[in-house]
Amino acid sequence: MKQSTTLSMGTTVAGNPYLIQAAEYITPGLPYFAAIGIDDEDRHIRERVQTACETTGYAWPEGRTTLALMPTNQPKRPGLCALSAAVCIMAADGTIGIPDLESTVILGDVNADGTIPPLDKDVDLTALIEHAREQGIQRVILPAADLAQAGRPDGVEIIGVENLNDLKR
Repeated sequence: MKQSTTLSMGTTVAGNPYLIQAAEYITPGLPYFAAIGIDDEDRHIRERVQTACETTGYAWPEGRTTLALMPTNQPKRPGLCALSAAVCIMAADGTIGIPDLESTVILGDVNADGTIPPLDKDVDLTALIEHAREQGIQRVILPAADLAQAGRPDGVEIIGVENLNDLKR
């Protein structure tokens, strides 16, 4: 079995930020990609993440791939956590060149071609980064298009990416 974890963020219905842990497990079995902890209408994240990984040259794992987004009882915005899900899957095989994933929050979506689109306009990036810093997070990876909005917060390294390939070894 191979496994990895990454961190992302979500917001409650009231707009309060919280950490999301993406845990990915690759186990023997028939090829299947399961996503746990997202609403039924957001299940298209599976196809988009898998296509983006394959488009950027990542060989999709053989067997059963299970992605759990926790806490499972909180709402998830694919526009904030899909990039973290893709990185989590790729990290299990060691193809991601990010040290200390456990102290890195990854924010953003991923298009089927592997590009990273800007965050939705209603995302309060400053609040998300501040909450991450308060939780001891030392690095935030986000879409390159949002670097100006992120600013230069004390104690947090901000990294912008345009494509999944920017994160590969």
